[in-house]
Amino acid sequence: MEYCIVHLSSSTGILSDDALNRILYHSQKNNRALGITGILLYFDGCIIQVLKGPEERVKALYEVIRRDPQHTQVIKLYSDHIHHRSFSDWSMGYKTISAREVDHLKYELSFMDGPFIPVSKEQASNPILSLVEVFYKSNYRN
Repeated sequence: MEYCIVHLSSSTGILSDDALNRILYHSQKNNRALGITGILLYFDGCIIQVLKGPEERVKALYEVIRRDPQHTQVIKLYSDHIHHRSFSDWSMGYKTISAREVDHLKYELSFMDGPFIPVSKEQASNPILSLVEVFYKSNYRN
């Protein structure tokens, strides 16, 4: 059975496109060798990452990330066994969220303009919206 860990973290500084590309290249290479797949979302120094694969390898990689001095405020959001991988062909999918996309999210997700406003019933019952909310509220640069 496969295993999944989802975590948040902050980079120690704002990463340049070159730095992000180097991280992506090495992540893809290392993850492919370990049989790990995943996705990384990045915005303004805030990272959310999903890792999936053999349990011991995923846990070991998470520990490497947790101890990496380039990451701060590492928070594990989820860890459990899974039945299948959502993106089994991606050694590491990647997306930098642009300021324009964040502006669009602000329009769609009211908590971004008022982070202390209670979430709606829809957001409370939708795990994806809840995850986006945690990602946004955990970014100390906002």
